[in-house]
Amino acid sequence: MVGTKNNRRTAYTKAKLQEALLSSLADKPLDKITVSALCAQADVNRGTFYAHYSDPAALFKAMETELAARIAPMLGPTQGDLREWLPPILELLRQQRAATVLIIRNLEESPVLQLILDPIREQTMATYRARFNESDPQKLAYYFQFFLNGSVRVITSWLKNGGVESPAAIADILANITQQVLAQD
Repeated sequence: MVGTKNNRRTAYTKAKLQEALLSSLADKPLDKITVSALCAQADVNRGTFYAHYSDPAALFKAMETELAARIAPMLGPTQGDLREWLPPILELLRQQRAATVLIIRNLEESPVLQLILDPIREQTMATYRARFNESDPQKLAYYFQFFLNGSVRVITSWLKNGGVESPAAIADILANITQQVLAQD
């Protein structure tokens, strides 16, 4: 089948370009990576690269989007305990070298981390509103930023260290910290 062969070839080409990008990111920032260097490393011509992506940043963004699409169905109901819904997501991140690189390289605006943590924003804000007797939206946003940044740093430190601890252990840490902060009188 012509479509199948072309789909396999396209998937193979994109995979080679992604590998080349990940390899390059180990040595230099995204804005210093050239299409020529990626193509040489992936053994792909520039025309083929441009058939799929406009520049290395677009390739990076496509990789982030693909990872976010894999995580989205895993979120389900996030109103429950972190210990229930977070470990499978962390396991996926631990298994995916690309996930680690993508998240760590784009920490401030990672759509993957935002996808994971944004659904708990309202629940967390409501808890902080009650716990700290606060109604000022800006102050509540600061509380959430503290929670969000701390959680992100725990996850990224875990990934940088090779994901040695189990995903359940990391979810436990985040849940325990959150519960302790909110339980203090």
